[in-house]
Amino acid sequence: MVVELWWEVMAEEDTGRRRRGALSVIFNRRSIRRYKRTPISDEIVRLILEAGQRAPCIYQSYTVIQITDTKLRSELTRIFDDKLIEEAPVLLLLCIDLLRTSRMFSAITPDHVLTSRDHPIETVESLIELGMFLSNAITAAEILGLGSVILDYPLRTCREVTSLLGLPKGVIPVVFLCVGVPNERPPPRPRLPIGLIYSKDRYAEVRNEDLINHLKEASEKLRLEGYIEKYGGLKGVSYMEYLRDKIRIDKAAMKDINSVSHFLQENGLKI
Repeated sequence: MVVELWWEVMAEEDTGRRRRGALSVIFNRRSIRRYKRTPISDEIVRLILEAGQRAPCIYQSYTVIQITDTKLRSELTRIFDDKLIEEAPVLLLLCIDLLRTSRMFSAITPDHVLTSRDHPIETVESLIELGMFLSNAITAAEILGLGSVILDYPLRTCREVTSLLGLPKGVIPVVFLCVGVPNERPPPRPRLPIGLIYSKDRYAEVRNEDLINHLKEASEKLRLEGYIEKYGGLKGVSYMEYLRDKIRIDKAAMKDINSVSHFLQENGLKI
């Protein structure tokens, strides 16, 4: 009886250590944009992808393409003007894949929801599934001692990426995931205070002053790190100024928005 009780206590302590270890991985995660030249094996990449697949899902409406061809990487680097595309040891393109999901549905019945004019539920679910896959893959990379960063270039230039990679209709490029052995140790990046994203039973309206205070604090922390200059090459630009330029609506932004919106509609992301 004593031995059995001891094993129960040890099992509880071991479970507690594992939980604390998992939380440590999550809380210590940083976006990494500088990597050592250490190659990452195909086995490790596969392990990360299999971990991504263990995320909750319904149809797995996503697909992953690893970009290894040097000429292709060079062309993508030219398009996005970002050397990270060439330098990342592993470059993964994550896509929404309604083509494969539609074919799976057709194998069950020809009269399925993706043949309809609108399918908002499946559209939102595919985005959620891709996000959960991505989160699992990132966490798996961290556990393996690797760093990662997400780049949103593919969605913003979806037509160019689709043309360059020859993606079929129904496959929508969303983000790049860069993975490798970290060659930097950045500090924790600012996040919204928990009170601004969490409430009970009812939606809690946020005060404008709380949002402004958060942006000011975030700007100061990132200024001390030299974040904008280090990663964006912009001297003397604050985080708030960077965000302002990124989200401002002008003729060029409207042209991009309309182009992306039409592309998504054409490829089955319909709400």
